[in-house]
Amino acid sequence: MVRAFVSRSDGEHSRVAHRAAPLGYELARLDGEQAKVGWVRVAVETTIRGAVQGPVLHLAPPAGTVYRMGRREVFADPQIAVFAARGWEFTRRSPAGSMSALALDETALLQEIALRHPDAQDRLLLTSRPIGIEASAQARLASALSGFVQAKAPGADAAIGPHAEVALLSAVADLLVAQSAVASTRAPATARFAEVEQWIEAHLETPITTGQLCRVAGVGQRALEKIFESRRGMSPMRFVVERRLAAAHRLLDRADNNRDVTDVAHGLGFAHVGRFAALYRQAYGELPSQTAKRARRIGCRAA
Repeated sequence: MVRAFVSRSDGEHSRVAHRAAPLGYELARLDGEQAKVGWVRVAVETTIRGAVQGPVLHLAPPAGTVYRMGRREVFADPQIAVFAARGWEFTRRSPAGSMSALALDETALLQEIALRHPDAQDRLLLTSRPIGIEASAQARLASALSGFVQAKAPGADAAIGPHAEVALLSAVADLLVAQSAVASTRAPATARFAEVEQWIEAHLETPITTGQLCRVAGVGQRALEKIFESRRGMSPMRFVVERRLAAAHRLLDRADNNRDVTDVAHGLGFAHVGRFAALYRQAYGELPSQTAKRARRIGCRAA
């Protein structure tokens, strides 16, 4: 139920609880025109795998929280926030506890950043990464968040709201620019990237090489790697692995799936089932056999 509820606003994702106990899920949120501030608490350790539908800054996750984006791991720290760009998949494993998140309108955020670089000719892109927050930046962000909350309080003057949102947007733009979370790319490269992503999705069960991806993109290997690093934070072939893991999860999470784990792994190009299981567990917080077992159990209950 929690997964379905959150999916309506944040998009499809997987959620695994690591203890057989009530999830204890609580959520509070304040919505503005260009910004949303949320607070969430869970009572058990969980692993979440998904991608946000717009730029989100995760603040103050529980100690021990680990983010994984491709091969990159980010460990929670009071001075480190985690910025998730739209469409970038990530895994977050968090102990019981609470955290806050700040979601911003992507168009407004990119426009603010672009206005600071009037001579830039390339298209700007937001990239997922840990964001170190120094004391001065932390104070400014805290002040902007406080102002936003006050502007949304019952009885607050409606005229304050737009100013509070702009202050919050500007504070986050400062962080992203300072931490190099903004990349640039030319429009043709963006179009080619979309074509390559679509081609990969259509060929997950067939052999894929870097050379084939270069042919589809119409660029050389170095250019292709640069595009993927700026758009997804990983190499092209690592992205293929990530998409194959996602395809495996979709298959195993279906109650009517009649393929075993070995068959799914081999069909998606994973020659070593043990290696596949390890990668799958890193991404989804459980073994592929556990996903399949739970899906069948839920299917039986529904029937």
